[in-house]
Amino acid sequence: MISAARRILDAAVILVPAVSAAQTWRTLDASRQLRDTVSPLTVRVEYGAGRVTLGPAAPSVLYELGLRYDADRAEPMTQFDAAAHSLVLGLASRGVRMGGSDSESGSLRAALSTRVPMDLALELGAVEGDADLSGLRLRSLSLKTGAADVSLRFSRANPERMRDMVLNVGAAKLLVAGGSFAGADRINATVAAGVLDLDLSGTLEHDVELSVNMAVGHCTIRLSRETAVSVEATTFLADFDKAGLEKRADGWYSPGFEQASRHLRIHLRAFVGGCTLSRNSA
Repeated sequence: MISAARRILDAAVILVPAVSAAQTWRTLDASRQLRDTVSPLTVRVEYGAGRVTLGPAAPSVLYELGLRYDADRAEPMTQFDAAAHSLVLGLASRGVRMGGSDSESGSLRAALSTRVPMDLALELGAVEGDADLSGLRLRSLSLKTGAADVSLRFSRANPERMRDMVLNVGAAKLLVAGGSFAGADRINATVAAGVLDLDLSGTLEHDVELSVNMAVGHCTIRLSRETAVSVEATTFLADFDKAGLEKRADGWYSPGFEQASRHLRIHLRAFVGGCTLSRNSA
């Protein structure tokens, strides 16, 4: 009898790790029809680990959301508050660490209205992400990433004038393509340990203030040859490519800076790494 009980106990001990490591994969598809195109909307998208894609929705839709997630680790968030004009989409952790190789099977796919003015915040962890923000009416944009590889893309002009674009890059790679189309007055980028590639090579609609604070890593700022630029730089163990700029008492300037109708003013703080200004042909 004791021997039989011992065998049962041993089997239970062996089985426990297999049960605890099991996953319950589920899918969710959700959407909401568009009813208010006047009131600005605050939108937050949260996702910890996996694949993220974001793009514009159909004209009649406020949002669409598709999730594949481990129900043992997380639960979906689709919180719309009509009174507060707010929307939260994504996954909330159940207190279990969301990461590792299992996260490769998880995904979030979201589409947002192009007819509603919005303040958009993206809070992403260890993700591979692609966000096509073309046509969205963005009044502000913030991105916070962990160990991620993320692309933000603009292929046409933002219908709204954006106040601020705030980019917080962890141990990550971030590409902002067509950034001049965003129409931001101010861009603030913080790079903890990663790579930032910021494309502002299109025509600027107005003066832009760009602040880059970089601890460890590299940034590339892409400009057209016609962009008038000034740079105020403070560096330590970091390289700054000053090709084509003239040194003055308070910084570095492109030729004819004062006569230009639009200006890009860069404030750079770099500890370890480097920053490159890349002049495109247009």
